[in-house]
Amino acid sequence: MEFPIDVPGLFAPGETRLDVAEWKRVLLGSNLPPWCALEQLSFCKATKSKQHEFIVLHFRHCDPSVTATARLIVDRAPNTSQRNNSYFKHSSSIASSSALHTSALDSILITSNTVHLETRLCKIYGSYKELCTLTFPATSKSACPSATQISVLLSVISQHAPDYQLCKFQCYWFANTIWETIKRLFPGYIEATWKRGRSHYLGVEVDTADSVDVVCNTFADEWIRFENEAEQKRQAERAKAQQLWAVGVAQGMIHGLGLKGLTQGLDLAQSLALAQGLAQGLAPHLSTFDSQQRDPFLYYK
Repeated sequence: MEFPIDVPGLFAPGETRLDVAEWKRVLLGSNLPPWCALEQLSFCKATKSKQHEFIVLHFRHCDPSVTATARLIVDRAPNTSQRNNSYFKHSSSIASSSALHTSALDSILITSNTVHLETRLCKIYGSYKELCTLTFPATSKSACPSATQISVLLSVISQHAPDYQLCKFQCYWFANTIWETIKRLFPGYIEATWKRGRSHYLGVEVDTADSVDVVCNTFADEWIRFENEAEQKRQAERAKAQQLWAVGVAQGMIHGLGLKGLTQGLDLAQSLALAQGLAQGLAPHLSTFDSQQRDPFLYYK
């Protein structure tokens, strides 16, 4: 089976790098990401040089019959230069004073399905190791976070600390906060045994801010706001669809009953008003239509 390319921001052709805000906008512009569940996340660490830490996300396709998995690399870097192919290599500049305080570049790399994931990670970070995995069983769909939820969460984390600070808000903080907030918000996971090295540089533990409580609370508020806006949009689309259905039925009856002459001399708005009035008056007699045909957006309820 060919790799699907029908879900923007997840299952797409080639390789794409977006910042967290851009990725969220891409996902919110499609109806499919809410049905793409998080299957697994991996906590990874480069073993040489900067000993950078990053997260790899694995998402299932929205179609259960599709076995392909989208693989996304989530990373925090000091935004010290224009985006280029090598910026990841400098993203955890522990020994660089220039990285003490600067704006952060929180990014998503949507990997190509034609390249082996381990090969791609080694090209970006050099040698690395997987410290732990968090798995969400496919049998527990209600407990699996969706790609849309993860995009909102990553946006909240990024906005919580928009600056890269070497002593508090570096890649260690970013990876750790992603990991712990997902565990807190979506408890239906299986966590593997940890290997040594998390939040350590050359054997020394690196200080990171504890932002889990604040981020989780902010995410809860942001998700409620998002769901309210989505519901308002659904209601508007449903109302529009019902109106178009009623007008279409009435116009059909105008022609079918030989009443076309009634609309002569009327402008568009008046014609539509007449059609709607006929639709409302004749609706009780439309026994040949069931309720689902009358409401094309019924499945949203």
